[in-house]
Amino acid sequence: MILVGDIGGTNARFAIAIEAAGKKIVISDYEKFKSRDFTDFSDLVQSFIDSIDHKPGKAILAVAGPVNSGKVGFTNQQWQIDSTTLEQTCKIPSVKLINDFEAMARSVPEISPDNFIEINPGTAVADAPILVAGPGTGFGACTLVSQNGKWTPLSSEGGHSLYAPQSDLEKDIVSILGRNGERVSIERICAGKGLSDLTKAVCELQGYDYVDLSPHEMVERSCAGEEPFNTVSRVRANAIMNGLANMALVTGARGGVVIAGGVAKHLVNFLTTEEALTNFTTVWADNDYLKTIPIRLLIDGTAPLVGAAAYGFFDQEN
Repeated sequence: MILVGDIGGTNARFAIAIEAAGKKIVISDYEKFKSRDFTDFSDLVQSFIDSIDHKPGKAILAVAGPVNSGKVGFTNQQWQIDSTTLEQTCKIPSVKLINDFEAMARSVPEISPDNFIEINPGTAVADAPILVAGPGTGFGACTLVSQNGKWTPLSSEGGHSLYAPQSDLEKDIVSILGRNGERVSIERICAGKGLSDLTKAVCELQGYDYVDLSPHEMVERSCAGEEPFNTVSRVRANAIMNGLANMALVTGARGGVVIAGGVAKHLVNFLTTEEALTNFTTVWADNDYLKTIPIRLLIDGTAPLVGAAAYGFFDQEN
């Protein structure tokens, strides 16, 4: 039994993971919290522990930021987390921190095919790397490598690589977002934390008054074809696919691309269009390399918890 967590800039999800027969992972006692409701991360973990009837001996926590020697400073949250401090404060004998997209990637071999939406069928190359990446509050990326029958996730910070605008509209958006000399990353275009700035830029270019709506309301209006939200969603979807193509070329992800993250799931109607797929396949236009890569959208919200459990049960050295 392992306490598993998926800790993002917006939501924190916890559960208890159990290894059942046949190396099957069972998730129970699932609970979700709003990250902003807790100024101290230890209080958040303790709130979950207090709500269950178990006393876990081990915790594997997937966190939204680069982990260094058991410590992490969140990319999109003010927390500073130390695994040793958590062990002492929350009375958990063993706490391990891993990157959230490392957990996301590790879940891919463990979960049912029913939890994916196919975007490009492609033809996967056996034992080739699989890229798992996409936007939530930020933009995570990880490469899953098969070595001697064992899956190894190699986490990265690909979402902070620079955005490559293609159309005149996209170039104008970059000009607006970069007015103060700031670099415009893929994350700033695609991720939840950049949504309001992107929408303001599109409003400025198209002559609309900016209206402060929730992300859910924006997606609803964009799916109905309402401007400027339709353009915002198209720009985000195309940027995701273009960015993934560049990452796939760098990582050699001929085993497939898995799009993950909460924002990606909400943009499913735009990510599955021919326009979005073209933004992926034409990055290397005169070669079929990208056209043959399978692309799937991961829609299982518990995937990082499953991945954290797989790390704890099957991968971690005891």
